[in-house]
Formats: sequence, structure tokens, C-alpha cells
Amino acid sequence: MSYLWSDKITDYYYSNPELNTVAVLWTSPDDDLVREHYIMVDDEDEQWRDFIKVVSYEDIDKRTQVRHEDFREQFRVAFRDYAANHEDDFTTDNNKSFENVIFNFLTVYDKEDPEQKEQIFKLKLKIFEQDIVKNAKKDDKFKNAKTFIRKAKTPMEVLLGYMVFSNNAELKLDKKKKNEVEGVYIPLK
Repeated sequence: MSYLWSDKITDYYYSNPELNTVAVLWTSPDDDLVREHYIMVDDEDEQWRDFIKVVSYEDIDKRTQVRHEDFREQFRVAFRDYAANHEDDFTTDNNKSFENVIFNFLTVYDKEDPEQKEQIFKLKLKIFEQDIVKNAKKDDKFKNAKTFIRKAKTPMEVLLGYMVFSNNAELKLDKKKKNEVEGVYIPLK
């Protein structure tokens, strides 16, 4: 049975990190509304088999990668625009030395202070723009490190997560909670 929307497909992509569900966007000619439909990747399922006759696995992979890169580029543009409008945020005056600003940011971080929250957000963005992070392998170690950085609540945690990329540091995962980081092991050189 061919599904009624199969000739009206607008877009498709893997909708989850496990790559076991595909989101299919299709447009109804009756009302020009774009609708979303999810299909489990299952060779035993008739709906999936019909879908794969129309769209190949390779096409789904390509479209998913293009979609992710589009979102990353939107994020980069937004970040550049934001950074351009907030250049003075890290400048220092005569009363504050650069070293004091950095040291205080790392050691006396107040997670309730909106300005400091903004600074930690900028730090995370800056780290995700680094080539070493952008070009990291797609293995669990680096995925977990990126998640650790995103969830970090202090600047020190952000930098510890970055060390996984830059200094061969290792994340110690909590055995009870899947992919939850318990700590960071930093080898001495």
C-alpha cells in the first residue's frame, strides 16, 4: 500500500540522534499546509518499506546533514551578530586588570548574576566555534564532552569539557546514569 502523502513529500530527515526515526514533511494540495509525519526505521514495517522505495537511505543521510549544517550556520550568524553588538563586554577599565576579570570569572562565578550567565553562554559559544571542537570525530567521547559543555553551570566546568578536545582529557561517566558525566580526568604531561 503506497501512502497517500508519498507523492507530496516536501522534506525528510532523521529526527533523533539514534537515527531510528525519520520525520517526513508533506504538503497537502487541498490546503497547502505542511504536515509532519514520523516513521520508524524498520524493514519489517510496510510504511517504512514504501517510504524507502521513494527515498533512499543515502538521501535521508544527505538531507539530515544539510539540515544540521543549515541550523549550525544560523547559529553562527546569530552568534556573530550578537558578538558584534557586544564587543565591549570583555574590555577592562583601569580599575580591573584582565587577570583579575578572568580569575574572578572562574573562581567567584555567581550563577544567579544575569551578566555572568551571559558571559558563560558566550564562553560556550566561543568553544563550539573552535576548529578542534567543530572538526572532532563523531564518537561518544566527543558527543558526551559537547553535552557536558552545554550543561555546564560554571566557567570551570566549561573549560574542563573543552580540555577533552584540546588536552586528551577523559570524561568519567556515571555508571548508573547513562551518559552523565561524573568527572574529568586530566593526564599530567
